[in-house]
Amino acid sequence: MKILIYGLGRMGLTHYVILNNLVPNAEFTFVEPNKILNFLSKRNINGRFLTNDRKLSDPFDITLITTPPFVHESLVDKCLERGDKIVFVEKPFGGHSNYSYSNQANNVFIGYVLRFNPIIHWVKNNINPTDILECQSQYLSNTIENKPKGWRNGVFSGVLNEMGSHILDLNNYLFEIEDYDVNYKEMKSHISDVDDEVKFNLTSKDRKFNFYFNWVDKTIRKPMFNFELALKNGSSVYFDQQKIEIRKDGEIEKISVVALEQKIPFYLRGVDFTKQMEDLINNQNTLCTIQDALVINNLMKQILE
Repeated sequence: MKILIYGLGRMGLTHYVILNNLVPNAEFTFVEPNKILNFLSKRNINGRFLTNDRKLSDPFDITLITTPPFVHESLVDKCLERGDKIVFVEKPFGGHSNYSYSNQANNVFIGYVLRFNPIIHWVKNNINPTDILECQSQYLSNTIENKPKGWRNGVFSGVLNEMGSHILDLNNYLFEIEDYDVNYKEMKSHISDVDDEVKFNLTSKDRKFNFYFNWVDKTIRKPMFNFELALKNGSSVYFDQQKIEIRKDGEIEKISVVALEQKIPFYLRGVDFTKQMEDLINNQNTLCTIQDALVINNLMKQILE
C-alpha cells in the first residue's frame, strides 16, 4: 500500500506510527517543507521525504493531509486530480471559511476522531435522536496561556474552529442537526485575537441545543468534553469521554469506558486514533464525509461572522 502524508507535525507523526503498525510493508512518502524536520525524521522513519509534491504524479492508495487548514482545499484538489484513492484531511476541513467546497467527492474524509470514542459508539447505538428534547454540550481546556503566533492567532484558529468543531460534529453525527436555526451567540477573546470563549444555542427539528466552548479555563487540568441530554421519557443522560450516567426516577445507571473496552492491535493516544485509522484503511463507515464536514463549517461560519 502506498501512503502519502502531507505534514510531519504531531498529527502527521501520530497517524504514521499507527498506520506503520496496521499496514504491513506500507510504502510511505512525506511532504514537509521544513528541511530541518525532514532531516531529523529521516534518522528515525523509513520513507521518502520531499519538501514539495511537484514530482508526485502517480496516485496513492491513501493520502493524509495534516497541514494547517488554509492549504486543505488546494491539496485535496491535487489529490483528486492525481487519482488518489482515499483522502483523509484533519479537521476542520479548511476552517469555517470553507463552507461551499464544490467537489463533493465520496472518497474524501475529515478527521473528527471523537466519533471513535467507545462512549460515543455506545450513544450512537443506544440513543434515538428523535427521543431528545434538549442537549447541552461543552468543551473545556486550559490550552491557551499566551497569545498564539502565526495562523493560530487568525481566522483559521480559535476555540470554535480548533476544538468546538469536534463537539459540533458529534452533535451532527449522533443527533442529526443538519437542519438548524441559530438563536443566540456570544464570543469573547481573552488571550488570543480570535475566539477564546464561545456560547450559542440553536434549534433543530423542535429540539434545543446549547453549546459552550472555552480553551482558557484555568480551572481545567486536562481537556474535557461532556454532554447532557433531556429525553422525552423523563430520563436524562450525561456522558463524557470516560463514562455514561442515565438518570430516571431517582435511579442512576453508570457505564464506564472500561466496561466498553474495545480491542485494538496497536495503542497510541487512546483507542480513538487507532480505530479511526482502521476505519480509513478498511470500509470508511464511521469517518466524517466531506458533506457532513461542510455542514459543520457552515454552522461555524454563522457563529463567527
